[in-house]
Amino acid sequence: MESVLKRSSFHDIYFRDGKDNISSVVREETETGEGEMVCYDVAHGIQITYNELNMGSCYRPIIPEHDFLQIDHCLEGCYECESADGTVTFLGEGDLSVGSLYEGKQTIIGSNIPLKKYKGITVLFEIEKAQKAISENFGQADINVKKIRDTLCSNGTLLLVKSKREIDHIFGELYSVDKRIQSPYFWIKTIELLLFLSLLDGTAMQKPQHFSEDISKRTQKVYQYIIENPFDIKTIADLSEEFGIAESSLKRCFKSIAGKSIGTFIKVKRIEAAAEMLITEPHLNIGEIAYAAGYENQSKFSAAFKSVMGITPQAYRYKYA
Repeated sequence: MESVLKRSSFHDIYFRDGKDNISSVVREETETGEGEMVCYDVAHGIQITYNELNMGSCYRPIIPEHDFLQIDHCLEGCYECESADGTVTFLGEGDLSVGSLYEGKQTIIGSNIPLKKYKGITVLFEIEKAQKAISENFGQADINVKKIRDTLCSNGTLLLVKSKREIDHIFGELYSVDKRIQSPYFWIKTIELLLFLSLLDGTAMQKPQHFSEDISKRTQKVYQYIIENPFDIKTIADLSEEFGIAESSLKRCFKSIAGKSIGTFIKVKRIEAAAEMLITEPHLNIGEIAYAAGYENQSKFSAAFKSVMGITPQAYRYKYA
């Protein structure tokens, strides 16, 4: 069973009275874009949500009516949260965050989607109801949701999990599960995720990097500049000076936002722009496009192009022109 809802805010996912295996499509449009969440009630107190947000922000103040354990995995893009102390943290591509929400407390005072693109999964446990459902259906697993919350993220702390191999295994399959087996599969992956988290302690976690609002905004301007000027030959030091941000801060914040280092990002965007020229500018030879992209010779350009696109410039033009 599926229902399609247009609500004023995505925050309603924290206040649902769901029944097992019912899905809802929650959509929202703002002046900054639009987004969609597909929510599945795995069991009472357990929810899996597929998020696809192409908007600048969907923030609304959330004061939960119950205690929650919230797990978020980012597949594409990034998500920015602002804490009460004014610091900003990012959930970037491949990151898994574990956080807690407490009844009657507001821990996040703002959020943004810097790239206007975020795709990921949220697994939400309303602790009391979820514990009852798990104990009734998987008592042999001996899972204690509150203990996991208290061990990993007490007092509303947000932590990132380092164990990438296990994370990719659990969430990679959730992104591609066949709809015919979704219901039992969600249960299996939920239990697998909780068992994995129950084995972790502080050594397997790391606190997200925190940035001031000023550093965050300046870094986003650098990001936009690179997108709009892929062939502009500027060093990281040049960008740091031009946008008034320390080079070390720029590197750290940029990687949190883009999911890759600023140097790699510049290379990728330059090659992607060159690939477009190969198709749209057929009168230019590959050497001329290499020069436009800032490469001193065609062989270096070809090597860089293949490392990004998987094929040579010649093969790319032949395939797509």
